[in-house]
Amino acid sequence: MVMKAIPWQTGEICGPESAKSLSKADQLKRTFTKSKKPLLIVGSEAVSMTHGKGDMIDYAIALSQAGKIPVVATGGAIKAFIEKGFEGCKSMGAMELANYLQDESWLGPHGKGPHDLILIYGIPYYMQWTLLSAVMNFGTHLTKISLGHYYQPHADWAFPNMKEKQWHEILDEILELVR
Repeated sequence: MVMKAIPWQTGEICGPESAKSLSKADQLKRTFTKSKKPLLIVGSEAVSMTHGKGDMIDYAIALSQAGKIPVVATGGAIKAFIEKGFEGCKSMGAMELANYLQDESWLGPHGKGPHDLILIYGIPYYMQWTLLSAVMNFGTHLTKISLGHYYQPHADWAFPNMKEKQWHEILDEILELVR
């Protein structure tokens, strides 16, 4: 029997459909293969989240370079990208981004065409939940993957609430998958 993942904040119940539980990177293979224009969204909490010998900003840079994925930093995270010398990043407010993502014809923050897949983490849980809710209901052209280690029901794919060590292992597997 497969248990259904529950939101990290249990008051955040989204309705009859919720994200598929992501327990191994291979589950995303088909999604990445189909995607033509992914976008990585990184919030300010990523600055203080460790990953390996660095932080989750380093992870974002590695993921971006491995998959040629443009990055949008929200909530002041742009400063960390600039300090690390990464120039492939744009800055935008999370709620402003939520509004733009709903528009199928939006050319994206880099002006290179509409996106079909978003990967998101590092935004405070309640804000990410709200952003994903808007996109789930009004940006149906997008596939949404939450890479945070707490379950986000409004994504198409999200990690179940998991321990940090397991989360980092799967993140590394995703990085290898994208390469």
